[in-house]
Amino acid sequence: MLNLSTPVPPQGHTLTVQPWRGDGGRRRGGGHAFRLEVATEAASNTLLASLPLLERLLSEKIAAVRKRRMEEMVDFMAARMVAPSAAETEMAQRLAARHARVLNEFGYFSAEQLAEANQSQAGNRSALADNWRKRRQVFAVPHPNRAARERDVFPAFQFAENGRPLKAVQAVIEAFGQRKAPWKLALWFTSNNGALPGSARPVDLLASAPQAVIDAARRDAGESAA
Repeated sequence: MLNLSTPVPPQGHTLTVQPWRGDGGRRRGGGHAFRLEVATEAASNTLLASLPLLERLLSEKIAAVRKRRMEEMVDFMAARMVAPSAAETEMAQRLAARHARVLNEFGYFSAEQLAEANQSQAGNRSALADNWRKRRQVFAVPHPNRAARERDVFPAFQFAENGRPLKAVQAVIEAFGQRKAPWKLALWFTSNNGALPGSARPVDLLASAPQAVIDAARRDAGESAA
């Protein structure tokens, strides 16, 4: 077993590996030298023989890490230099318009507004909504205007008139699991669904037929997982 006879050297200093000396003699002299002693001469010889291999492996590892970091930097910069195609720009515009329609039609709450509506006494005005989100009772989406809204907002259709989360929303979130990002969830709720009577939007049946909405979510989640 190897034993360090001195603490690990600080950064910038040198670790000197010396052959095992049975007489227990110790190197003297000034400067910052650190000695690694081993228990037997055989172990000392094995360690010394392996040093070139260890040095080569370390050099290869460092080179691989540098190469990977360089590739990551190139990808990061290229992603910002490549102009989107006309089709990608059009798709982004349509999606942005749909996001805006959801918030304009149904409204939204900030975490602070939900705390106020529920008369939360917590000093952290975001604690209540953050707790609901962690328990997957509700979901939040990034506000399209990030300059005006630094935090995520909660589409208002998830809440009853008393400001409490609708139970059906939690069941839908659980049905989809991690398969739908927040905005995709919002669009699922606000888009027509062929599994519902009259191809209604789930959002329109949350109060009157919550089980039908839950069943439609489970069906769609099953199809997306297939």
